[in-house]
Amino acid sequence: MRFDKVILVNPPSPAGYVANRDSMGGFGQLYPEGVTVLPPLDLPYLAGFLASKDVPLVVIEAEGLGLRAEDVAERIAAATPGGSSAPALVVVRTAAPTLDSDLAACTVIKKATSAVRIAMYGAVVAHVRTRLERETVLDYLVQGEPDETVWELVSGRVESEIAGLSYRVDGRWVDNPPRPFEKRLDEIPFPKWELFPYEKYAIPRSSTAGDLPFLPMLTSRGCPFGCHYCPYPVGQGLPWRFRSPQNVVDEIEHLVKDLGIQYIVFRDPMFSMRLPRVVEICEEIGRRRLVFKWRCETRPDCLDEETIRAMAAAGCEGINFGVESAEEAIQKNVGRKPISPEKIIEMTSLCRRHGIKTFCFFIIGLPGDTVETILGTIEFAIRLNANWVQFTAATPFIGTKLRRWAVDRGLVSEDEYSYVSSHQATVGNENLTKEQVDRLHRFAKLFERFLLNRGGILKDDTREGAVYGAARSTANFVSAVSARALFAIGSARLAQVS
Repeated sequence: MRFDKVILVNPPSPAGYVANRDSMGGFGQLYPEGVTVLPPLDLPYLAGFLASKDVPLVVIEAEGLGLRAEDVAERIAAATPGGSSAPALVVVRTAAPTLDSDLAACTVIKKATSAVRIAMYGAVVAHVRTRLERETVLDYLVQGEPDETVWELVSGRVESEIAGLSYRVDGRWVDNPPRPFEKRLDEIPFPKWELFPYEKYAIPRSSTAGDLPFLPMLTSRGCPFGCHYCPYPVGQGLPWRFRSPQNVVDEIEHLVKDLGIQYIVFRDPMFSMRLPRVVEICEEIGRRRLVFKWRCETRPDCLDEETIRAMAAAGCEGINFGVESAEEAIQKNVGRKPISPEKIIEMTSLCRRHGIKTFCFFIIGLPGDTVETILGTIEFAIRLNANWVQFTAATPFIGTKLRRWAVDRGLVSEDEYSYVSSHQATVGNENLTKEQVDRLHRFAKLFERFLLNRGGILKDDTREGAVYGAARSTANFVSAVSARALFAIGSARLAQVS
């Protein structure tokens, strides 16, 4: 073995934020302090893969444990006391908005002990090489899915033969060919959550009840739709790769029965790419009598009533729909297969009929957007009557086609990578300035926060009782009327000043 042990690190968040390095296709986002904490899913996957090879492992989940960089370095120093014939390999997960903070943590680690080598991985690594190559604290870079690359590095394979690895030779970086995406997903060991503080991960049940222990899962990887603004095809590839229903439910059973998980969030970019497979998963959940709640993400045009019915029977309580824009021309303009407003309304209504909540996502300021098209999207979101909505600002995440579009038009610089999140406007488009997009985005967020989502107040559709039901219905009615009135006033003013 080239290394004595492997230490996997999910670094601390930048000050004042909670980092979700798993979101946006693994490129990550920052959120305000206090939100649900969760490590990137590829880290417990890597732990599971290395554990299956009997590699000595230490996991330091600084995010979940609330550790500072100094605390992480102290733990690593304690785990590498010296005297070993081989150093330890510290594998650090990074993301676009946390890159500088993560590199600073690596510097603290190297100062604390010389008995380690540091490898960094994450979807952003391949796109910020100029930045990373300046860092003498790094010994290796891992591009693509890390499991096999890290294992081959640890096991002693010649560095020049390891696909997906970059390493130093006489002070210069050497890049090996990329590693293809893994297609045999059933052969990948389950994530090793037992090495993580998974008991600390909880999802809010509602505004009026306690939290539920939850974990994420991946039943498939990749998305063939390739929307220009979406980083998922960049991080996971365009080909859709999937696990068998049996393998998926085997992991579900492990989470529910062995770890006590009551809620699962399926992180697939496209959960319902093949409807018969979804139905098989749901039927197998029923055969094994597994009781838990879950949600997934998909497109409204990749569902039908038979599948929705099966999902509801298997415990699905929520579906995230990417709507993005109510204008089909805007959708098409950003490489998205258009979905008609009528189809979106139909699927949202079907979900409501079967007791499944819908969470619809919208993007403000896409290429081609104007004041009129954005106001039309906001009006549609009000009329759609989804359970929850989210308005984000169009963000040219590094590696996406939207990024190249923005760079070519001088809207962002070539080396600008560290976006905090898509919850703030960062660019304009060919029709709107950044300030106009920001104004329209903030207008949309008024509806999201105070009227449509209401901060979760009286939003629990599962709570029984006549009094609560009456109060919820009243709140829904008042919110709908208020939203229509505010939109009429606000949209007229925005149309005048824009």
